[in-house]
Amino acid sequence: GPVCGRGSFTRILVAAWAALALLAPAAGICAPDFVGAWKAYQAAVARKAPAEELLPLAQAVYDALPARPADAKQQRLKAAAAFNLGAALRDLGESDKAYERFRESLDLFEAALGKDAPELVDPLWELARLERWLGDGPRASARLVDRIDGILASLGEDGFGLRFALHLEWAFQFTSDNEAAPARKHIDWLERHADRAGDRRAVVEGDIALLRGKLAFGRRSYADAIPFFLQARERYLAVLPPADPRVMGADELLVVTYEELGRSDEATPYCLEIGRHRPIQPGRPFIPLYRPPSEVPDRALRAGVSGVVELELTVTATGRPADIRVVRAEPSGYFEEAAIAAVKRFRYAPRFAGGEPVDTPYVRYTLTFSVAK
Repeated sequence: GPVCGRGSFTRILVAAWAALALLAPAAGICAPDFVGAWKAYQAAVARKAPAEELLPLAQAVYDALPARPADAKQQRLKAAAAFNLGAALRDLGESDKAYERFRESLDLFEAALGKDAPELVDPLWELARLERWLGDGPRASARLVDRIDGILASLGEDGFGLRFALHLEWAFQFTSDNEAAPARKHIDWLERHADRAGDRRAVVEGDIALLRGKLAFGRRSYADAIPFFLQARERYLAVLPPADPRVMGADELLVVTYEELGRSDEATPYCLEIGRHRPIQPGRPFIPLYRPPSEVPDRALRAGVSGVVELELTVTATGRPADIRVVRAEPSGYFEEAAIAAVKRFRYAPRFAGGEPVDTPYVRYTLTFSVAK
């Protein structure tokens, strides 16, 4: 396993806890509290205990080790303990504290093993993820990812599988962040090596096309995005069922992009595909696939008034709104017309009955209009 066998992405690169524990006597760490804490933690990991149970056990292991390790062996132990503690904190949503422990893990592994050791991959990977939200943003993440890639590249074939996972994850992350330059770099790498994806090649090729389409969409080149989304859908369907989330994700992007282009009829087949394959979940809101932003009326802007409008409508068998009426408007007289105009442009995945799309009446939707004061 990895450092702890829990939450680690690399799985094989960071030395196993059992192996590290063998260093404890040689490192002058023979205290029963360390041995007992380590055994309790390992037992909890083995039975896949939840993070709330792992946290105090990981903390106990961490606390049983010297605060300032004296040599490389102690540094490796403390680095592993810090990583495990960070993973438990991360899983509980304690991102700030997790960042501190991953940073400590990285620093200790560097001190013990140097700046290019494979053991650095796990803490670097976690720090890259957290930098997007807590640190200096996507560009700081990009620097860390480049460093990880360099370490993995130095391992040759042993690191190739993880390099593929790294480039795939960060191609999606940077595309999501609308960071086009680093996204394209990772997409280009994936394209050059797609032939090494084995039986996942069609899916990887679909991912590449989807990502290129998203980049085009992000710069509002909607006509350029359509062929990429169509290609992604085709590659996915070569190996995946129509109900697979990847296929339906491509379908949804096609709906949105066609609607942005004003080609609503061309969006309809994909509305139907999503409705056909998405199971109805009782109590789940009927959420539109496409919902452009609503415009705040000039009268409300001048008055500095915000408000809420609740509407009732029928979703037709083609996924279009019909029979729209206002159920509630607060305050009255400001936002009703704007709300109706906005909802008229929505597109839904229609419900199906007996294998055929059907009208669905009494669908509720609430729009909020906010005016900064």
